[in-house]
Amino acid sequence: MNRISVACAVVALALPFAAVADGKAGKAKWDAACADCHEVSEYAGQPVADLTKTLKALVADTIKHKPKLKLTDAEIANLAAFLSTAK
Repeated sequence: MNRISVACAVVALALPFAAVADGKAGKAKWDAACADCHEVSEYAGQPVADLTKTLKALVADTIKHKPKLKLTDAEIANLAAFLSTAK
């Protein structure tokens, strides 16, 4: 195997671990920023990709939300991880 193939294989194996979302942190953020106005059941069990897309649209203000959301990419990933596994 050549060096490029080995390097690509290493990167491909490492990617799933590079951006692991933290569902516990997502729940903490939910409790602090969302729970006063929203029910978990509104979003529970939805696919991570759909939740991430919605949250990014809210932050970008392409979907209106009062108050305007300010979330980092990590917070979005954590919220999506929490909500996708919530019941």
